[in-house]
Amino acid sequence: MQKSLGFTLIELLVVVLIIGILSAVALPQYEKAVEKSRSAQALTLLRSFYNAQQAYYMANGVYASKIDDLDLSISWTGRSTWYNGATDTKSNEDWSLQINPAWGGVYLGRIKGPYQGAGFIMVYDANNTAIGNPGQIQCLERTAAGLTFGAGQGAYCQKIMNGTPLSPSNGYRYLLK
Repeated sequence: MQKSLGFTLIELLVVVLIIGILSAVALPQYEKAVEKSRSAQALTLLRSFYNAQQAYYMANGVYASKIDDLDLSISWTGRSTWYNGATDTKSNEDWSLQINPAWGGVYLGRIKGPYQGAGFIMVYDANNTAIGNPGQIQCLERTAAGLTFGAGQGAYCQKIMNGTPLSPSNGYRYLLK
């Protein structure tokens, strides 16, 4: 009697099938975790911007209208915009940081990739709450006035960032917790 050394074709196909199923389940969760990590870095920058604006206001009695006026260390040199109405912009290859003194807010939006057009808004001026309350972070899937989000309503702000829907305004807005 001779012993068989190796695997049968059926055994190999079963292993390949199991690996395929596991990767099909794991890949979307992995992509979601990676995007959440990138967004966490962006939100840290947004909060730093808010704190720098508050410090600038305490020192000067007005809010800064230029990003370079703030005590922030941002090495971004690009000028790609996410929102058309902002007055000052700094960008890197993925994100655009913009200031809009007319609304008393700052915008940080995705300018490339599968979530292009999605981003965040944070109001810093307590006298101008047209888009939200000071210190409140909103997620926005932009549908006008800049790069548009094409992945479907809620695909970023609700499914990845776990935001609560607010009223539409130049896109779909969600309150982040």
